[in-house]
Amino acid sequence: MFEFFDKELGKILVTPHKRAKRVIARRKSDHIQLTVPYRFTMRQVSSLLQEMKPQISRLKPLSRPIFAEGDKISSFTFDAQIVRTAYVEKPALSLKERNLHIYMPQRSDLSLPANQQFIKEAIIGVLRIEAKRILPVKADSFARKHGLSYHDIKINSSKGRWGSCSAQKDINFSLFLMLLPEKLIDYVVLHELTHTVEMNHGERFWVLLDRFCDGQARKLSRKVKKFKPDWYDFLVQD
Repeated sequence: MFEFFDKELGKILVTPHKRAKRVIARRKSDHIQLTVPYRFTMRQVSSLLQEMKPQISRLKPLSRPIFAEGDKISSFTFDAQIVRTAYVEKPALSLKERNLHIYMPQRSDLSLPANQQFIKEAIIGVLRIEAKRILPVKADSFARKHGLSYHDIKINSSKGRWGSCSAQKDINFSLFLMLLPEKLIDYVVLHELTHTVEMNHGERFWVLLDRFCDGQARKLSRKVKKFKPDWYDFLVQD
């Protein structure tokens, strides 16, 4: 990532991304975010920016959703909701069975940025705990069942990929994977385990993954690509 300043547009943060095929511009609260193909040079970015200035100038900041009383975020292992109570003076948490209760003081203004940030960080924190509890167990179970091996399982906060597998057989899962239905979670786990045998997405990869998914690999792949969890934007926005 690199940063520069344009007198008309202000601060601009440029993020090269290996999977980006074109330039994507987004207006944040205090800067312009440019995502560019990985090998773009600063000269290319500057040239393209001049062409895109009229378009970028019209961009509006993304509106931030407000998580309020009555809203619910559902994950594989818990549902998160706000509970108003006179018994707490500051926000607090309770996770019992499938219920994550986020206790907020009776008269607190839920729309305040600090309160929204607490709610978001609380849910992400529990998602991380649950991902570390559930996903390695699933991966180990599937690996044993199908005679596969891996080196390590890690949980990260990736917002662009549900999972990845390195050439060293290190598998990473995004904590946000826990927002998917179990069948799709299982598919992602099996997908990454298949990469311990076939690193690319060639025909042999899909034949093998089909064996693990009862012939439903491509169908499940399409479902995963189309699936967007409720309140996902709330949780991943910076």
